[in-house]
Formats: sequence, C-alpha cells, structure tokens
Amino acid sequence: MSQAAPSRLTAPGGDGVAIVTRTKNRPLLLRRAIESVLCQSHPNWVQVIVNDGGEAAPVEALVAEYLPRYGERLLVIHNGASVGMEAASNIGLRATDSRFCVIHDDDDAWHPEFLARTVAALMAPTSPTYRGVIAWSEMVREAIEGTTVTEVERSSFNSWARDVSFWRMLHLNTFPPISFLYARSALEEIGYYNEAMPVLGDWEFNLRFLERYDIAVVPEHLAHYHIRTEGAPSEFGNSITAGFDRHMTQHTLLVNALLRDDLEKGTVGLGVLANLARDLQTVKDQTAEVGQRMDKAAADAAARRRRRLSNRIRRFFGMR
Repeated sequence: MSQAAPSRLTAPGGDGVAIVTRTKNRPLLLRRAIESVLCQSHPNWVQVIVNDGGEAAPVEALVAEYLPRYGERLLVIHNGASVGMEAASNIGLRATDSRFCVIHDDDDAWHPEFLARTVAALMAPTSPTYRGVIAWSEMVREAIEGTTVTEVERSSFNSWARDVSFWRMLHLNTFPPISFLYARSALEEIGYYNEAMPVLGDWEFNLRFLERYDIAVVPEHLAHYHIRTEGAPSEFGNSITAGFDRHMTQHTLLVNALLRDDLEKGTVGLGVLANLARDLQTVKDQTAEVGQRMDKAAADAAARRRRRLSNRIRRFFGMR
C-alpha cells in the first residue's frame, strides 16, 4: 500500500522483520532491491520504501508491478522534500512494528537466505549480549550506462570478520547497513539514527549499539554492497564514493564532538577511545608504509649486488 503519512505496519510472528528502504529517483536500482526482498526464504517481514523527496510517479508505477507478491507487506512513504538518509531511516522504522529491523538501501541486495540465517542467529544467540548480527558482505562494483547495469568486479568486503570488535569499530565502520539485522528492543534503548549527520550516521549508530550490546557474525557472503564506478550519473552515486571528502570531514567532526562530550563530563568515553583508535591506526599505517619502503630498499640493494657480481663474473671470463 502507498500513502503520504506513516502508519504502523506490523511484521507477523515472533520473528518478524521490518525492512526500511531509502530511495530517491533511482527506480532502476530500486527494482533490484525489491526483487532482493521478495526473494527471501524467510516470509515474516514487512517493507517500508521511503521515497525521500524524489518523484512519486516512477516509484508508484514500479511498486504496482509487485503488489500481488507483496500482499499487505508493503508501505510506501513519499517525503515532499528530502529529509536526509538518517531521518528517512527513522521515518521507516517508526512506521513499523517488528521484533527485528534492517536497512536495505535501494542500490544493495541480499542472498535469498540472508533473513533466514540472520534471524535464526538472533533467535538463538550464543550469548545474551548479542542483540545484532551481521553477515559477510561482498563489494560489487558496477557500471551504469543508460538503463543498463553491468557488474565490473566482485570481492569480499569483510570475510576476515569472525566477530565485531568495538575497538576496531571505534576507528572505522567495518560493515555496511545492508548486512546488519538488529533487535528493535536495542533500537528503542540506544535511540534512533542521528538525523543531524549527513553521512556516517550508520557508523555513529553502530558505536552507540556496541556501547551496550554485541553483534554476532554469520560467516557467509549473504549481503551485497553495490558501488558504482567512476563516471556513473550523479543520481546513482554512493555517498562513500561520490562524497568521500564529506565523509572524511564528518568523521573528524564526529570524533571531535565525542571528545568534547568526554571532556565536559570528565570521563573516558567514546571520544577518547575513538581518537586513540584513530591515532593508533595512523601509526600502524605509517609503520606499514615505512616497512614497505624498507623492503623495497632492501630488494633494490640485493638487485644491485647481484648485478655487480654478474659483471665481475663476466669480466673474469672475458665476456662482454
């Protein structure tokens, strides 16, 4: 169903999932996201598509094709003007009632077993501190020409992850939203997404989540994080690639704000730890760079020694 104002859409059963999809003028990609949701083997879900200031007619026309498959599991909300990614997420979350929640943006996709495997992991957690779960993600680079989307390459984004380390997350986000399913009860406790953040709102949310709870890992590539190559039309850009400088600026603003909050409270909290983790990672990167330069210098010196020895041997035997 489609409407202009939110009303709560209930995900059935004790394992119900609310799926929030943010979109704006990208029906070409939204179709893939819709197919990704409808192909899930886990049946107990509802989806809210939040059209954040984009044209309504193309979204309505696309959704109409899938209404027989959706039944009563769909709500479309049209924002008259864009309110931003995090506010759009909150609108979708508040329009639903469910045990679990997940953000499925219009350009990403799932393996058909994503919901089944992640829901099962949270329904029977190995520790009571687990209130969220991620699956491994694949990064899919793709090119867009006209109405054609072509996959360029595919690689693992985070198959190194056997757990989600709070310390590592303090430096940098280690998983994309498409891979993260979490309990609504945790959302209600830690608060919704920070609407003041134009980017990196998912990272800030994850930090607050890990302050209280742990995140389990399903070690399978069940989430597909799609990235457009350079030269794609602007409306198809990813926030991380099309707005890299803005991400870096926002990262600095956030860790500065967190540190000021710690100083004001006179505590060692997220601000101190995030800045420390950032500096330690910088030292690690610089050390690795120095090591690489030393390795290259050693290799170059060895090559010069081999050339001098070869020249001596050639001269000894009268070879030119």
